[in-house]
Amino acid sequence: MRNSIFSFSASLKKIISCLFAATFVFIISCKKDPKSQDETPVTPSNQAVLTAKRGNDAGIYDREGRFVILRGVNYNVLGDYWHANPSIPATAQHHEEQFRIMASYGFNCIRLLFSWSALEPERGQHNQAYIQNLARVIEDAKKYGIYVMLDLHQDAYSKYIFSTPEDNCERNQKGWDGAPLWATYTDGQSVCSNDGSREGVPAVYYAWQNLWDNRDGIQDNLIASWKVLIAALGHHENVIGYDLINEPSLGYSSLQDQQKKLSGFYSRLIKAIRETEKQHQQTEKIAFFEPAVTHAGQQIPAVVGANFTADQNIVFAPHNYFEVITQLLTVEQGFTLYNTLAQSYQTACFIGEWGVYSEPSVGKDKMKRFAQQEDHYRMGSTFWQWCQAPGDPHGISWDGQTYDQTSLHLMELDAQGNYTGKRNDIFLQILGRTRPIVIQGKNIKYTSDPDSGTFFLKARAAKKGITELWIPNFFGQPEISGKNIAVKNLKEVDGGYIAEIEVEADYEINITH
Repeated sequence: MRNSIFSFSASLKKIISCLFAATFVFIISCKKDPKSQDETPVTPSNQAVLTAKRGNDAGIYDREGRFVILRGVNYNVLGDYWHANPSIPATAQHHEEQFRIMASYGFNCIRLLFSWSALEPERGQHNQAYIQNLARVIEDAKKYGIYVMLDLHQDAYSKYIFSTPEDNCERNQKGWDGAPLWATYTDGQSVCSNDGSREGVPAVYYAWQNLWDNRDGIQDNLIASWKVLIAALGHHENVIGYDLINEPSLGYSSLQDQQKKLSGFYSRLIKAIRETEKQHQQTEKIAFFEPAVTHAGQQIPAVVGANFTADQNIVFAPHNYFEVITQLLTVEQGFTLYNTLAQSYQTACFIGEWGVYSEPSVGKDKMKRFAQQEDHYRMGSTFWQWCQAPGDPHGISWDGQTYDQTSLHLMELDAQGNYTGKRNDIFLQILGRTRPIVIQGKNIKYTSDPDSGTFFLKARAAKKGITELWIPNFFGQPEISGKNIAVKNLKEVDGGYIAEIEVEADYEINITH
């Protein structure tokens, strides 16, 4: 979750308009995939469990060529955060039981945060114990059928950029997370915030400038660290992809220069990932890439060019906090924007972070609107976040003295980072609504009502196959009807049902209770 993503200025509204216009140009100029809309891309069985496709049929597919819907949460138990108060943990401890609970709401993926500062605390020395901790989380997730995308996480560049009382700041800067100390070059710039945002700190955007300039080879080291991690963890079948870097910011040189350098970094990193996978005889995993969120400390979003890579196994993965952190666009307008941008890349769109943080009974209507848009655009997502410790920099005060005794996102934690047993049932019912797991066919449309449990899907299958649905048990046993379908199996599982439905031709599925 971000403190701020976009400013509210009129100039930024013009930038958003330009983004829409630019994506139209991208769409016209990009070469279209010649596949028919009725053709389901088939992934060879020797490939990864899930693979992304670009073109007219952009999406994520399984080995049988079925369209996959990923829904889950950000799981932050191994992030290396600044500690405002050493006695108040910044993260929860990992417990396998949490995956059982996730699966009971139909979640099938997590975005697993990791920190460069913990992976490579000393230059060229990679922390094997940390890698093994990541491996244990991945292995535990597999037991519950949960996919993992590894997320190189950062906020405000590094936990080593923060202000102290001696800095005499008008607006103090908390420490956050990201780069190790040896890769944090701030050129002696101020650690005070210019505008109250964590990115509006000269030391932060100077650090980003030095990363994109590859000062002293630090960008090379970051790419090398990714290679070390993938070599160690890429063989896990339930690891489905890599989020290249969380919410990157741009430095202080021209916007055009910085966009070019971000594009170059993504291109270099994807190439290095493919080389590593080939070297270690691993199947190719999906590369998830994000837009930049600030430039020179200003809240100006920026996208990379439509042709920054020829790699086909990629997914556009922006974060959507419209009407939550920024009022610049509505929830619906934000989805339209991101769908248009994804079309410019000819990729699927996956919302890597989103959330509503008001009191659940107040925030539920906004959650439902997000859910409607998510279903309309057939997008996957990971909610921010499963749980947040009171010592997380998002919640604790700058001096470490003010914090909540409990913190509730989906699961509540106390001030010592322990689970209290309280759940956010209102949000979980919306997140755990009936949804497709995999869909046989094309021309997909579906709607899901979290209040009644009713569900409708319409699609066209060029050949007979199986569509699978997750159905929660909030409303009792489901009744399944439709057109050109046959229910092959309705398996009762913890928290609900998995329905395997044989479909063919133009088909419809209705769920009632």
